[in-house]
Amino acid sequence: MRAEFLKIRSMPTPMWAGITLLAFFVCGIAASVIWGVGEDNAVLDLAIGLPTMICSIVLGSWIAGVEFGQNTLRRVLSADPRRVRLILVKLAALLVTIVTVTTVLTLLGVFIYSLAGSGHDTSIDFSFVPRMLASSLVFNISYAVSAISLTLLTRSMAGGLTLTFVFYFVIDGLLSLIPTVGDYTVGVALNDVDLAIRQQETGLFDQAAKHDVLVSALVLVAWLAVFLAAGIMRTVKTEVK
Repeated sequence: MRAEFLKIRSMPTPMWAGITLLAFFVCGIAASVIWGVGEDNAVLDLAIGLPTMICSIVLGSWIAGVEFGQNTLRRVLSADPRRVRLILVKLAALLVTIVTVTTVLTLLGVFIYSLAGSGHDTSIDFSFVPRMLASSLVFNISYAVSAISLTLLTRSMAGGLTLTFVFYFVIDGLLSLIPTVGDYTVGVALNDVDLAIRQQETGLFDQAAKHDVLVSALVLVAWLAVFLAAGIMRTVKTEVK
């Protein structure tokens, strides 16, 4: 896992992802000074939640796709030929990074945005922050696992990145239109879990929960398990070039 963390610290894609997150964080400070933190801690969702969600997809695709893009997979496997272990190590490093970055940025944002927006009527609801953080982690982990899995399946960072975005923002939406089947898509499951964590009745588009949170959590885990299994199977069975 040390080698994966070294790649994350030293290679361009994670560095630019970090710069992007920092830029959004600074924009959140400016927005807090000008307009305040917004209702329901909106600045945390917009300046931290959304950017970390997108960067989770990018980093998930990158950590698997870097070996294909740099043609280093054969060299990596020559040191340790256990392909499943390699995937699990990459996945562990990815999740540790995402959880750490999301948590640190959220905690920093809570205090810095609160101070920056102190001149306005709205203020950070500290009691709501743990639920917001938990919700962000669920989304970020789900997107990251999907991205690394679909990148392994396509054997290309560009392919995995594209497929992940297309699946979540096009295919999943189309599947949700199918009667009965549409109630068990990833998007519906994520929405249900998000509402349960945040303790809200409806989501961003006034969409209410369709299932009990336990059912939705199991559906979400099942989807992610299928993605990961497909990526592992493709990696194990495909000859390394």
